[in-house]
Amino acid sequence: MDIYQVNIIVAVCTIVVSYLFGSIPTGVIIGKIFYHKDIREFGSKNSGGTNAARVLGKKIGILVIILDMLKTVIPFYVLWAILTFSSLSRFMTWGNGYFAAPLYIWGSVLFCALGHCFSVFLKFKGGKAVACFMGANVLTSWIEFVLAGFTYLGVAKGTKYISLSSIIAGIVGSLTAWVIAIIAVSVPWNPHWLTFMFGFEQAPFLGIEFAIVDTFVSILLIVRHRANIKRLKEGTESKNPFAKVENK
Repeated sequence: MDIYQVNIIVAVCTIVVSYLFGSIPTGVIIGKIFYHKDIREFGSKNSGGTNAARVLGKKIGILVIILDMLKTVIPFYVLWAILTFSSLSRFMTWGNGYFAAPLYIWGSVLFCALGHCFSVFLKFKGGKAVACFMGANVLTSWIEFVLAGFTYLGVAKGTKYISLSSIIAGIVGSLTAWVIAIIAVSVPWNPHWLTFMFGFEQAPFLGIEFAIVDTFVSILLIVRHRANIKRLKEGTESKNPFAKVENK
């Protein structure tokens, strides 16, 4: 196969596998298998970790959030490993000199987030992309972990609004991504030290692809919180989103 055929196959596989992996409704699965409840029938009717905490308890909610973060991280690192260490890496440099691997690696994050929000297993409904955004940022770059992660915790502690902390963390994370990307393309070295390298000399490139995808996921996160934004403006947003609801 030539370089064009290989890239088409890689692109299609990236989109399909990432979307399906992101579509796995972990909160719904755990609720139905272990508690015989569909969390979408209670609380906010959402399938994400916050509503899982309301319906099934805080510990289960945290577990769902972690699993939803891994839904983004696992495809990301698997694709990175394949396109970095396998023979496919030689097909990643296009004729104009563009190295396409970061396009697919970071693109997987976007389609995981779309799968999470519009799951094919839930009739194209789903979560709000918070866990996906956290997974893509907190678990790939320590600088994002510090800035986006601690922004989330700080705003949540100060305001008690989980929705507001998610939105602000998304904005901070995407702005940070652009700063990192500009540095990465403006200097003759890849700032690998900003990523988790796991002992390897090569790490996911934090370039323009990273910033663009981060921005798209951040926008998706904000759009999915439009009802929360309305309640924040009206002063009716709950300050205790993890409070258990009646679910008998």
